[in-house]
Amino acid sequence: MDLGEDLEGFKLEKEQPEGEALIRFSAVNEEAEASIMQGATENEKKDPTSKPTDTEPVFSSDSPITVATLRFRISDQARGEVKAWLGTISGLRDSSLENVVAGTGTGGSVIVQAMTSSDATLSALSVGSFDLEPAFDPGIFEYSITVSKNITDVAVTGVAYNVKSTVTVEGGSDLQIGNNTVLVKVVAEDGEAVNVYTINIYRSDSLLVEGIELEDSDGKIFEFIQLPDSLTIPANFYQSTCMVNGKEVPCFRRDGVLSVLIYVCTQGEEPGLYVYNQETGTMRRYEPGKMLLRSSLILTVAEKPMDVIVPEGFTSTMIAYGSTEIEGYVSKDGSTKIAYLKSEDGSARFYVIDSAEKDFYPYKAPSTHRNLFLYLFIICASIAVVEALIIGILFYRRRISYRRQVKPRRV
Repeated sequence: MDLGEDLEGFKLEKEQPEGEALIRFSAVNEEAEASIMQGATENEKKDPTSKPTDTEPVFSSDSPITVATLRFRISDQARGEVKAWLGTISGLRDSSLENVVAGTGTGGSVIVQAMTSSDATLSALSVGSFDLEPAFDPGIFEYSITVSKNITDVAVTGVAYNVKSTVTVEGGSDLQIGNNTVLVKVVAEDGEAVNVYTINIYRSDSLLVEGIELEDSDGKIFEFIQLPDSLTIPANFYQSTCMVNGKEVPCFRRDGVLSVLIYVCTQGEEPGLYVYNQETGTMRRYEPGKMLLRSSLILTVAEKPMDVIVPEGFTSTMIAYGSTEIEGYVSKDGSTKIAYLKSEDGSARFYVIDSAEKDFYPYKAPSTHRNLFLYLFIICASIAVVEALIIGILFYRRRISYRRQVKPRRV
């Protein structure tokens, strides 16, 4: 909103109450108001019945005056009639400071007739969780992806910029080994403009798409390679797939366990199975006989750093956990066995190993405050017992001496 040019010298203030289709504004010429007030005061002093002189400031006009100009934007989806009107007008006074009633006139309306869109482009295009090559751009109409042999169907989704455009997908199911073509056709709202997006899906004859690399949380690069026939998979794991950098790779899962096993190689090391946590990006080599598995958790035996101290009262021992035997520590009474293990997120600490229940949980050292309270209780109890014995002895001696006193006889 802009102040009308005819109101030069006026100060504009506006207010738009929240949640209401209303704009309230006022325009005041402070200098003119002050001059009028001063003139009226002087006239009253001279003659209360006198009229204002012609030298007093007067704002009047015989022609229409533009008070303010309002601008508004209409969305391209709008249709129908937009109405606007001027509400109440108040606060106007004449040169004698008498209120003036001003008519608001009639309202106005604007007929909105939306244009039919000829936009036939997509705002988004996806093929499942695979990455398109190149990355999606509304002005690029051909893409490609590579999938492994076990993928026979993909979900292709296209979203048009104009919600009234029509999007149809041809292909994406019953993929054959080699190249497959998926067409995404977009017909604009006007029915004339048409764009076709082409996706070339290459289905490999192997479970593994070559050239896929993985960088772990430490910045180490691993490369996926074909699974050898001699590969031995741990018990309770089954073959599956997971997504790495927008490509599907073979892996081995276990129900309830977050991490997966993948077969990869890295520079300077022999290829093998690694435990991969997709959430943290941590990787560690799978070592049979050094891993404890439980629902939702995998722990690996870790080498204890020099600065980590074994809890007091524990000595080295071998701990059996199912068919796995690991190095650990046992308490003096043999009731508690612990081992230094690394979790899936890479952090390491001591865990209590419950071989009977086939469970493990973080080890917490006994609280020193609890031991202190126990010692204080024992000391106080001992003092109380000693005091009770002393009181008993004194009472006994007092009683004996009373009995031995010579009592006077009556005569």
